[in-house]
Amino acid sequence: MYSVELSEDSKKFLKKLDKHEADILLNKIYSLKENPHRYLKRLQGEKLWRMRVRDYRVIVDVIISKNKIFIIRIGKRCNVYD
Repeated sequence: MYSVELSEDSKKFLKKLDKHEADILLNKIYSLKENPHRYLKRLQGEKLWRMRVRDYRVIVDVIISKNKIFIIRIGKRCNVYD
């Protein structure tokens, strides 16, 4: 089983959202603990992964050697890849 860690930017973004949207995002993120590659797709040209949750995108780094999932950034599709 993997552990999940959120970056400070991700935590700030979740605090700005309403509680219902933040709960949906967190439930999907924590569902990665069992099988991280179930919902993830590789970002082109990078070693990072992305996950789609409704209108939001989650940029993820999976560290297999440490069994760790690090959430780098969460945001709307139009500006999360910048």
